[in-house]
Amino acid sequence: MGEKEETFSIRMGIEDFQMMEDFMTENGIKNRSRFIRDAIAGYISSQKLASGAAGTGGGIFVRFREVQLEALRLMVEDGTAFDEEELIRKWVIAKLVKPETEEDSADRAFKTAQLTSRMK
Repeated sequence: MGEKEETFSIRMGIEDFQMMEDFMTENGIKNRSRFIRDAIAGYISSQKLASGAAGTGGGIFVRFREVQLEALRLMVEDGTAFDEEELIRKWVIAKLVKPETEEDSADRAFKTAQLTSRMK
């Protein structure tokens, strides 16, 4: 770990605690501290995105049903993509950027690179 860590207590109702425990069990999460750290980081990230403070990269948050998430997870597990985000990004780009547009862009980029290399 290396960095100094702080310890604190958290109070929550039985229903909230059970909801957390159920989620962790369903998703194979064994470490409560790691889960809470990840939950805090996710919450902060979503708030930044919602407020537009995420920086120049920007982004969106999309909700999926459990079955859709499971299908994405299984595709990643199969090696279709590195992670779910990459898979979704690939699908969106495929819908937005048609093959002929991509080919035209590649042609223009290569021609520009050829011209640039001749100037050196």
